[in-house]
Amino acid sequence: MNNLFFLPITLALGVLLGNIYFRGLWMTVQQLPTAENPILLTFGSFFGRLAIAIAGFALLVMLTKENAIWHLFVCVSTFMLVRNHLVRKVQPKI
Repeated sequence: MNNLFFLPITLALGVLLGNIYFRGLWMTVQQLPTAENPILLTFGSFFGRLAIAIAGFALLVMLTKENAIWHLFVCVSTFMLVRNHLVRKVQPKI
């Protein structure tokens, strides 16, 4: 029961974290040419996005105490699927 209850939450959290992380990365890359301090923008964005992603994964592990490794695997897989989707969306057409 626990696995079936948390599976949709796991998938939704993976999609949410993936969108936050990779859309934030894309916004950072777009702002770099006009930034006054690009190094601060780069590191600030990286550590902010990393903190949000790690906090989300830690929350998932805390919620799913039993079989947490499988839920984490599903969440990270969904996270990377969002990455692949956004790369295809942003990539210029040849």
